[in-house]
Amino acid sequence: MAPLVDYGVCLDDFLDELRLVSDKSPATIQEYRRDLLLFWRFLANRDRPAVRRSRRPEVLAARRQDDAQLPPIAVTEIGPREIRRFLLYLQDQRGNSRYGIARKVSALRAFFGFLRREGVIAVDPMGDIPRPKINPRTALRKHLNQEDALRLLDFVREKSNDPRRDLALFALFLYGGLRISELTALRPQDVKFGENLVEVLQAKGRKQRAVPLPDEAMAVLRRYLNERRFPDAPYLFTNRTGGRLSRSSGYFIVKRFIKALGLDPAISPHKLRHTCATLLLEAGVDLRFIQEFLGHADISTTQIYAHVSPAKLREVILEKNPLRRTK
Repeated sequence: MAPLVDYGVCLDDFLDELRLVSDKSPATIQEYRRDLLLFWRFLANRDRPAVRRSRRPEVLAARRQDDAQLPPIAVTEIGPREIRRFLLYLQDQRGNSRYGIARKVSALRAFFGFLRREGVIAVDPMGDIPRPKINPRTALRKHLNQEDALRLLDFVREKSNDPRRDLALFALFLYGGLRISELTALRPQDVKFGENLVEVLQAKGRKQRAVPLPDEAMAVLRRYLNERRFPDAPYLFTNRTGGRLSRSSGYFIVKRFIKALGLDPAISPHKLRHTCATLLLEAGVDLRFIQEFLGHADISTTQIYAHVSPAKLREVILEKNPLRRTK
């Protein structure tokens, strides 16, 4: 088999292209890599969904070792039939949502489009594959209400083995709406106590933004910085050996507390970001301010948070209507 058409070689070339010339964030490129590795494992009949769902560091390490040993597969032998079988597998065996399947279709479309432009394949197997239709607001409907968000913070404070670190982590998700990639990249000097904010290097666009935080969140960060296990560590959040906390470890911490408290298992670090945005919106914060707060370049991205609960709608209509006559 010629190296040029080997799936692994082509995948590396595609990811290099994204890093060099695309405007995709490092987190998005990593998601593409994971989705395309999953497709490779499927083609090689080497995927094990029950194991693959785990985010434990030791399982992730074993997974990387398995992925390094995947057999060569010629991209020229992949057609629409293999794509459709993969999408059915995602739906029936892995239980992926329409949103999850749509993301993988986007990764496959970008990958095979690249191979077609480079002349590696003559026909794009994604040509007749439709894009799954999803409502972006439906994809974001999972979030915590105010009561559960406060319960979660209290639970972390009481039950964590490392309560200072974990409470600071959840405070930045729920008070600051940070992405997990932004949170794990924070350094101690990014916390500005005199200004009540943290300076965040955005994963998307590599821009800096200032995230204002209330006194409660700043107090949590101050206690953590004063008492953290590794005071000289260059990154704000560390693992058990003092190294930088990885995204996967941060994800695992969040899921562990969500499960222990009995909250919706669909809640993830990014859903905590959605929770922050939704609660701000329900509290009456203007959408433009939330756009700046979250670091969205386009207001249309922020508008997907503009879902209002029936109870909140009733409260606003009954109590805030300008024609309502006060008694």
